Amino acid sequence: MQFDSRVEFDRLVRGATRWLTKPVREMRNRVMFGVWVMRAKPVLVYQMGKVGSSSIRQSLAAAYQGLSVNAHDFSGSHHNWMVRRLYRAVMEEGVPVDIISLIREPIGRNVSAFFENYERDTGTKYRTSDLTVEQLRNMFLASYRHDLPLEWFENHIESRFGIDVYATPFPQSGHATYGSGKVRLLVVKVEIPDAEKEAAIGEFLDLHPFQMLRANVGDLKVYADRYRAFKQEVRLPADYVDRMCASRYFNHFYSPETIEEVRRRWSEEAAAHGRP
Repeated sequence: MQFDSRVEFDRLVRGATRWLTKPVREMRNRVMFGVWVMRAKPVLVYQMGKVGSSSIRQSLAAAYQGLSVNAHDFSGSHHNWMVRRLYRAVMEEGVPVDIISLIREPIGRNVSAFFENYERDTGTKYRTSDLTVEQLRNMFLASYRHDLPLEWFENHIESRFGIDVYATPFPQSGHATYGSGKVRLLVVKVEIPDAEKEAAIGEFLDLHPFQMLRANVGDLKVYADRYRAFKQEVRLPADYVDRMCASRYFNHFYSPETIEEVRRRWSEEAAAHGRP
């Protein structure tokens, strides 16, 4: 049997293994791991949650000939065996890797992540919860890890790969490439148009054409109504908004105009003074 490309072959193999049991699929993946790594440089989609990584992961699975792995934490103790194996390959065996990391303005990202982990953080099921928007606001302020996006690059990229994204200005294009040794990193703003994200990723991976698939959209999930109400009704304390807006992360990757727009969007103080 002839195949037009290795991508088509992979699709056929992946389709056939959908009918296998989970242990058999995992065994097949372990065998294929070495094949994927030898075929093309592995791609690690590695970023904080709720920045659009699911879309990138699914798009790469459909188009990239090599291994692509998605993770919010990259370690040898990760719950996913493929992340553990890639960690060993990159960190211990010196296998080259391309990393894609998306970024998002921190307040909107934190709100989205809070709802993604709604059941964990509220202790109630989406469908049975009767928490008011005000109660959710209070829980969000009291319990969420708000500094996670502000410290993400220091804790996950610089500490592991020696790449300091803050060492050079971030371009207005909304994407930039960095490198250290056998590691290359592409940082992309989630807010730029999909066509520009596709072009940046396609250029980074020499993958043409590259088209993004839409996935894991908060407004389409079971918590969508409550999430929309929260975004429409909630304003946050000025000291919280000011701290996020003054952060190194926000000021490095975003323009003063965008920061001020986010401040007006979320601040109680701005709402009290009638600023849109």
